[in-house]
Amino acid sequence: MKQVKQVGISLLLAFMLIMTVLPLTALGATPWAPNTAYKTGDVVTYSNNTYQCVQGHTSLNGWEPPNVPALWSKQTSAPDTQAPSAPTALASSNITTVSVKLNWTASTDNIGVVGYDIYNGTTLAGSSASASYTVTGLTANTTYSFTVKAKDAAGNVSPASAALAVLTASPVIDTQPPTAPTNVSAGTVTSTTVALTWTASTDNVGVVGYDIYSGATLVGSSVSTAYSVTGLTAHTTYTFTVKAKDAVGNVSPASAALSVLTTSPDTQAPTAPSNVTAGTITTASIALSWTASTDNVGVAGYDVYNGSALAGSTSSTSFTVSGLTANTPYTFTVKAKDAAGNISAPSASVSATTLPVSSTKYEIVGYFPSWAAYNTPAYTPANVDASKLTVINYAFLDICWNGRHGNPSTDPGNPNSATWTCQNEDGQTISVPNGSIVLGDPVTEGTGGGGGYENLKKLKQLKTTNPNLKLFASVGGWTWSNQFSNTAADPITRANFAASAVSFLRQYNFDGIDIDWEYPNNIGVPCASGQTCQRTQDKANYLLLLQTLRQELDKAGLQDNKHYYTTIASGASSSFVAEAGGTTNWISKAAQSLDWINIMTYDFYGPWDSSSNMVAPLYHDPSDPSGNTQFSVDYVVNMYLNKGVPASKLAIGEPFYGYGWKGCSAGPNGNGLYQSCSGEATGGSSGSTYDFAFLQSNGFLSKDVSGYYTIGGQGFTRYWNNTTKTPFLYNSTTQIFITYDDEQSIHLKNEYLKTKGLRGGMFWELNADSNKTLQTIVSNDLPH
Repeated sequence: MKQVKQVGISLLLAFMLIMTVLPLTALGATPWAPNTAYKTGDVVTYSNNTYQCVQGHTSLNGWEPPNVPALWSKQTSAPDTQAPSAPTALASSNITTVSVKLNWTASTDNIGVVGYDIYNGTTLAGSSASASYTVTGLTANTTYSFTVKAKDAAGNVSPASAALAVLTASPVIDTQPPTAPTNVSAGTVTSTTVALTWTASTDNVGVVGYDIYSGATLVGSSVSTAYSVTGLTAHTTYTFTVKAKDAVGNVSPASAALSVLTTSPDTQAPTAPSNVTAGTITTASIALSWTASTDNVGVAGYDVYNGSALAGSTSSTSFTVSGLTANTPYTFTVKAKDAAGNISAPSASVSATTLPVSSTKYEIVGYFPSWAAYNTPAYTPANVDASKLTVINYAFLDICWNGRHGNPSTDPGNPNSATWTCQNEDGQTISVPNGSIVLGDPVTEGTGGGGGYENLKKLKQLKTTNPNLKLFASVGGWTWSNQFSNTAADPITRANFAASAVSFLRQYNFDGIDIDWEYPNNIGVPCASGQTCQRTQDKANYLLLLQTLRQELDKAGLQDNKHYYTTIASGASSSFVAEAGGTTNWISKAAQSLDWINIMTYDFYGPWDSSSNMVAPLYHDPSDPSGNTQFSVDYVVNMYLNKGVPASKLAIGEPFYGYGWKGCSAGPNGNGLYQSCSGEATGGSSGSTYDFAFLQSNGFLSKDVSGYYTIGGQGFTRYWNNTTKTPFLYNSTTQIFITYDDEQSIHLKNEYLKTKGLRGGMFWELNADSNKTLQTIVSNDLPH
């Protein structure tokens, strides 16, 4: 008896084990068989697994359930065979002539309702995932019977809801016309056009447009309350009326009639331009200007003739004729024209001869900033066109002091207060005496830190494309001028500086040293606490530093059979050339130790000023309300010349960037110039700085018919200040003002330096003109 009971318990446990392994559906499933018709929801077994049919079909050999998942779904639990409950509380709303919105109380389901089918009688009208649906495409004034069924994911469908009868709305027949338009009036009237406006009509449903009549003739239609009638005859009276219309074609009574007399045709030509004069003359261009013509209606522009050939057209009273031949006489006349095409008599002629081609060779100096390698995209020596340059100033190297370099000043004017150990090109810390020149960033200049940019090595490779290219290492700059005062103050550190300069030039096959001390006796970035960055004797010590450097470079040059150059970047202000610490004519004495001086004739004005102005005016503008007559290239160059610096030792700076102000009112001329602003703009290539390439690439500037970037974009208008000879941009909507230099202003600065007999031009910076637009102008203008 005990043994039988144990067997029974064993069978029960075995049955329970089977029940836990097999899905419940398997107990009622039949084995899968070929050539059998299966419908959705059927359950079969195959190879000890259970499958549920997901698509009705007749099975074939090869269509075994594991092989056709599109037909069979492997089951791990019992199939859902329970339908949702029927939707309830079916109701209607928003009944129109062609549609009705249905709402109902959601159904419930053991697993979940996935949607609803809506029936119009026995016809499926649509499906919805929510408990509402709008039935469309119905007929007006017609009764419909709607029901709704719920469904779940397994395809179980609920019973239909209770039927809901809905009567669609009867159509509304619009027979009411709009009111007649009022206050029809004429705006601008010409010999062939009349601009009409009127007060809008009203309608019980809505006005959709207006028809405009000349007498009984329909001349046009408008959806607004304005229309310009064209194709009229001059000096003729026309009578206009306007009618409004609605969507179903109801037309209003005509407005009160308006009689308009078109003007007589404009047959009067402008007066001839007067006082035509030739201004700036170059080897290939002559700038002309004249007194404006007058006209009974208005002058639309001027045509400039070179002999009998049209040289160009302009809407202003000046024009530069370009593409001329050097050392050749030309005769010009100007004619005015109006909008009707009437042309004035020619002006009196003016003759001028282009300059002969100069045999002078000029220096073209471009600064290459090391940090441009971090730009996106990176700017590297591979981006440089060496044929357009004579010198690349690599910026910046620094001075090592007590084993470190950098500027720890926490003043807001210091863009980088970090300091570093003095390192070689591999990023290894080195021990050098105070005053020694060291790499500023071994990551970009060598292989330090794994950067691998190797700018110094790759700059040297540019000499293969331009063997005459000279490479200078520029030391200091705005941020790293903090150790110049200490270095120049002591003969030992002066000697260290000169010796390290020679070592650098020899190691990297460079040709010169450029010192960018900003500024002796007046340091730009305030000094860090506890350090000394300026002295009263700085300018006298600067002379000693330059003399020491010149002596060492000449000594090394004799040994290496080459000339090593030395230049400085100098300030464009009277304070820079002024005497200090007992010096006498220090800047002309400095020039004796230098091959030339690069004057930083830019940043005269910027968003640090409260009013908009020019970053680098060539000449002073008497209408400039700032009252500073010293802020122009011309003033600064003459100041250096008057101090005794030879013209052949001066190069002027040309900015390849600009600055932006925000919150600048339009002012009386509508262009934002010389207006109070609320601060610096922030939409440039770097904050308020707008590189010329950025202005090009981002649509601020586009090409004119001559291929120059003189057309404003992005809501900006490009203006030209004919006194300062510089362009600017202004957006009257955003009130942003941008000062910059372009092809025209750079060209005029190049012509200026040639007429003054200067050494050449220097620009900051190469990457700001990554499209090489401005570099091409400089290269073409300055023989090199």
